[in-house]
Amino acid sequence: MLKVGSTMPVFKPRHLVILMVVLAGVTMSILARIAWYDPAINFLPHDRRAEWIVFPGAVDARAHRFASLDASFRREFVLVNQPSRARLSFRGMRRAEVKINGVPIRLQQNRNWKEIASIDVAEQLHADTNLIEARVFNHNGPPALWLTLTSDQLSLRSDQSWEASFAGSSWRHAVSAVAAKTPGPGNSIAGGARTFDALKKSWPFWIVLVGISAAATFLCYVTFNRSTTLRLGKTLLLIFAVLWLVLFWNNTRLLPFHVGFDSKEHLKYINYIQEHRAFPLPTEGWEMYQPPLYYLVAAASLAVGRLSINDPMSVFVLRLLGAFFGIAQFVFAFLSLRLLLPARAALVGLLLAVSLPMHLYVAHYVTNEILAATLATMALYLCLRLLRSDKPSASQFAWLGLAIGAAMLTKATGILLLPIVIAAIAGELAYARAPIAISLRNLGLLLAICFAVCGWHYTRIWLRFGTPLLGNWDVISGFTWWQDPGYHTAVDYIRFGRSLVHPLFSGFAGFADGIYSTLWGDGLCGGASSLTLAWNQQPMVAVFENLRANCFFYSVSAQS
Repeated sequence: MLKVGSTMPVFKPRHLVILMVVLAGVTMSILARIAWYDPAINFLPHDRRAEWIVFPGAVDARAHRFASLDASFRREFVLVNQPSRARLSFRGMRRAEVKINGVPIRLQQNRNWKEIASIDVAEQLHADTNLIEARVFNHNGPPALWLTLTSDQLSLRSDQSWEASFAGSSWRHAVSAVAAKTPGPGNSIAGGARTFDALKKSWPFWIVLVGISAAATFLCYVTFNRSTTLRLGKTLLLIFAVLWLVLFWNNTRLLPFHVGFDSKEHLKYINYIQEHRAFPLPTEGWEMYQPPLYYLVAAASLAVGRLSINDPMSVFVLRLLGAFFGIAQFVFAFLSLRLLLPARAALVGLLLAVSLPMHLYVAHYVTNEILAATLATMALYLCLRLLRSDKPSASQFAWLGLAIGAAMLTKATGILLLPIVIAAIAGELAYARAPIAISLRNLGLLLAICFAVCGWHYTRIWLRFGTPLLGNWDVISGFTWWQDPGYHTAVDYIRFGRSLVHPLFSGFAGFADGIYSTLWGDGLCGGASSLTLAWNQQPMVAVFENLRANCFFYSVSAQS
């Protein structure tokens, strides 16, 4: 830790935990407020007076281009006599038109579709049967309606008793927008393996694996002391690296070339660099909005062997590149854990990093994700080294700036590292009462090198399109699109469970299911829009059930 002139009391671990919880809570509150009110975000704000309803369309894993979509909703109701007052309140994602008994309701709607529009409609109502209709228009998601109609003798709300028609289709009962989206019979993503069925078919394999894990845990607990555990870490790093290379050599012969999230589009980016000797603009391809470092490294690696993406050998080169990046990531993860935890706990973290399913399957794909993760992990390691130094040198700041800049030149999400690292270092420098001039010089050096590495790319995009950050979801890119369900509700972030039974494509059921199913397995089938899975499906699906046992052994080993 920095110790320059420090006389302040040291924070206890529980104080740091409380601080982290508070910061996380504040951050989540800010994000929730933005999602609640920002009309650009397809989030349906909850209001107990009525439900958001949508047409009961089938779940589709494919991307949808922006297009004007409309859905109609209707509901009949009976009044004994005409009310003296009747208040209509409604909103629609993103524009709604309402009729009562065939008469359009003239109301200037709010610019923000999330705000409720209200008007008195007593004159449009009459005794006996009445009909209320709403037509909702949306261009980047399914049309959704929220509506209430209240009077002294009526309390009508949008719910599943309404009928819905999509683009003139036959009328069906509307469904609540908060209901979990699950594929029905006949859907291309329905019928995947269930965890319990997969476990029944592969239980001998898992008994052996759990037995090996238990034996290894017991040996680590009984045999190794702290000093030998440190030496064991180096040995394990070498063993795991060799095992990874063997695994990739085996899988490269078996996996199709074009497997993985948008693999063909990533290959087009590499091919563009090879053919044009230049970097593309975001408007020239689906994935060409990405920063270029990974694609430059991939193109250079192929060029060494005089290969193009059309050569059969190129798949071996690109997957070997992913293997090296993956190995580097778990090495940096282990080195970081060594700075934070006891040696044996760091070894447990290494085992998790090596065997984490997401780490394994993403490294097999042609994508910039694995290099971005590796560079981010390296940056965090260098930051930890700097924070633990008594007198950090300028070179440490320079290397850290280089790592962050490289991460940002690989994927735009690397930008998130910069404020975290700067805040941590600035806080530590202030805590240690380091000289202000030296602190500013070192932080300036970090930022200057970071900008020198990646700033040219973001400046280039900014000058051309008016914004430094541009994605294929932005209108200006020409590749605007959306995916089912097309919106989120608060319930999506607290619902969990489908991934424990039906892990494949369980992310449609809720946010937590999506995280769980992609962290512990290829829950989205490598970006395919069907159950076309490149991996052995039964053992992979069984992982979701066996995870509980694995976590138990990890925790026992960490506590020992």
